[in-house]
Amino acid sequence: MRAFLHIFLLFLAGWLTPATGATHKHFQQQASQQQLYQSPYWHALLHYKKSRIHKQRVKSELLDPEFFLAKDGAINPETELLATIEAILSQPGDDHNAHASCRFIARTHWLEQQLPGFAQARPATKCELFEQWAQPEQLDSVSLVFASGYLGNPASFYGHILLKLNSSNPSKTYLQHQSLNYGAAVPDQENPVAYIIKGLFGGYQSTFSYGEFYKNSLTYGEHELRDLWEYQLNLTDGEVLQLTYHAWELIGRHHTYYFLKENCAFRMAQLLELIIDARLKPDLQPWAMPISVFHALSVIEQHGQPLISAIKLHPSRQHRFYQKYQQLNAAQKQAVAAIIQNDFKVHSLLDPLPSPEQQAQVLEALFDYVEFAYLGEPEIIQQKKQGLLQTRLMLPVLPQAPFPQPEQFPHQSTRPSMWQLQASSKSDKFIPSMRFRAAYYDLLTAQTGQPPFSGLGMFDVTLAREGQRFVIQQFELLRIEQMNLSTTGLPADSGFAWKVAIGYRPLTRNCSDCRHLYAEGGLGKAIRFQEHGIVYALLDGRLHPAGEQLNLVSAVGRLGAIIDIHPGWRSQLELGWNTYALSNHQSYGWYRWHNRFGQSPDWDIRLSLDNTQNATRWSLSYSRYW
Repeated sequence: MRAFLHIFLLFLAGWLTPATGATHKHFQQQASQQQLYQSPYWHALLHYKKSRIHKQRVKSELLDPEFFLAKDGAINPETELLATIEAILSQPGDDHNAHASCRFIARTHWLEQQLPGFAQARPATKCELFEQWAQPEQLDSVSLVFASGYLGNPASFYGHILLKLNSSNPSKTYLQHQSLNYGAAVPDQENPVAYIIKGLFGGYQSTFSYGEFYKNSLTYGEHELRDLWEYQLNLTDGEVLQLTYHAWELIGRHHTYYFLKENCAFRMAQLLELIIDARLKPDLQPWAMPISVFHALSVIEQHGQPLISAIKLHPSRQHRFYQKYQQLNAAQKQAVAAIIQNDFKVHSLLDPLPSPEQQAQVLEALFDYVEFAYLGEPEIIQQKKQGLLQTRLMLPVLPQAPFPQPEQFPHQSTRPSMWQLQASSKSDKFIPSMRFRAAYYDLLTAQTGQPPFSGLGMFDVTLAREGQRFVIQQFELLRIEQMNLSTTGLPADSGFAWKVAIGYRPLTRNCSDCRHLYAEGGLGKAIRFQEHGIVYALLDGRLHPAGEQLNLVSAVGRLGAIIDIHPGWRSQLELGWNTYALSNHQSYGWYRWHNRFGQSPDWDIRLSLDNTQNATRWSLSYSRYW
C-alpha cells in the first residue's frame, strides 16, 4: 500500500509540474484573445501616454525600470501584460514582498477580475509590507486634501494636493492616518533661478511618498501656516481598495516634474481617475491647477450620490491662534497684549480677570501665539513658553471645543482661469477688448482658501481694437500682490504689503504707441478697517527701457481702499501719482474705481472708471471662469 501511494505521489508531482509551467501560457493566451493589453485601465495602471507623432505608439511616464517586468514594458503594453501574468503565477521565494503579486497588487487584482480562474491559479502570497502600510481591514474611506496657496515658494503659489487614507480604528486620530504626497526632488539650497527654470522645463524628477498625516500637517499647517481642507470622497469599499492598491505601486516611483502641467494636481487627478468615471485633469490645457481638481469633484456624482461626502477644515497654527484670540473678551485681549509686552512674564497681569477659566483661555491663546510668532526658532519658543506653562498648570483644564467650521469652502471660490469681454468708452470712442488670464485671482476676486485681499496672476493678456485690428494692449507674465494684514494688532502679526509684476504695457493709459517691457516691485502697508475692508499705501518702483524722454526708472505712489459692500459686490478705489526721475517726462496723477459684481465661481461682471491726466475711461466687462 505504501509503495502504491509513493508511486501515485511521484506520478502526481510529475503531472503537476508541466501543468504549472503551462498555466501562465494558458492565461497569456486568454489575455491576448481578449486584447487586454489594449484596455484603457491597463494603460492607466502603467501610465502609458500616446506619442504625439505616432498615435499608435505609447510610452510610460514612469522612469523606473523596476516598475516594468518586460524589457520593453515601458513602451509595449502587450509584452508587459504577458510578463506580468507569468511573474504573478511564478512561485514566490523566501521574501513574499518581492513577488510580483505583492509589488503590483492593482495589476494582480485587475487580472483576477478579467481572467476566470486566475485568482485560484496564482500561488498564495503574504504581502506583509503592504498590510503594515495600508492596514486594508481598517480602511474606511479616502480623502483628498487641499493645502492653501503659499507665496513663500513659487511651486506652492497655487496650492497643493495630498491623498489621505482614513482608518476606522477608533484608537487612531486623523493625524495617524496614512497619507500620500507627490512632489519634486529639489536639492537643498537650490538656486532660485535654477529652481524656476528646472521646474518649468522638466529639470527635476518627482515621486510619490508616504507617511502618517501628522507629517504633512506639520509641514503645511504648522511651518508654512497653510490651512488644510479635507474633502472626504463617497466611494465603495472596493473602490477604496482599488485606489490603495495602485497608490502602493506608485510609492517611490519617479516621474519627470513640470511645474505648470505634470504636477501634484495632475498626478493626484490621474490616480483618482482610476475609480472615477469622469475627467479630473485637463488634456489639452497646458497647465493643471490643484483647486481645479476640487471644482471638478464638487459636480461629480458617484453611484447616484455626490462624490464629496464631507468637508473639514484643519486650520493652520496661525488660523487656530486667530480663532482663539477672537473668542476672547476685551479684558482678555488686553491681558494678552500686556503679557507679550512684558516678555511673556505673567506676574499679576492676569489678576484683573474675574475667573480662572478666563485666565486659562488667555494662556492657551498665548501658547499658539508664541508658536506662530517665533516660527522656526524652537529655543526661543521653549523659553517663552516656560513661564506661561508654570502659571497654566495652576489653572483648571478647559473643555476641548471643536474648531468651528466655515460656511465657505475653496471649491466655491472663483475658478482659476478667465476669459473676459470688455466694452470701454473713452473720449466718445467705443473700444472693444478681449482678455485671457491663465491663472489665478486678483484683488477683486471672490476667494476662499487664499490669503485675504491678495492677488496672484500669471499669463494675463489683453487684446484691444485699434482701428481695423486688434493689438496687445497689455501683457502680464506674473503679478503678485500680498497685503500681509494684521488680524489682532499684536507684534509679529503683520508685515509689509508688497507687489511684484513683470510684463508689457503702455507707459500711460493715454497713449497707444508707447508700450514697453517692465519689471515692477512695491512695498507698503495695509490695515483692516471693520471686518470686510482694508486701506493701503504702497510705493512702487518700475524698471523699463530708457527712451528719448524716459529714464530707466520710474516710481508710483498709491493710496487705496478695498471693501466688501456685499458678498456679491467688492469695490476698490485707488489714487496714484506717477513720477519719472531724472527725465523730461511729465509726472501725472490718476485715480480709478473698480467693482466686481457676482459671487458665482463661473462668472462675474465688472464696472470700472479710470482717470489719467484728466482723460476718463469707463469699462464694462463680463468674465467667464473655468
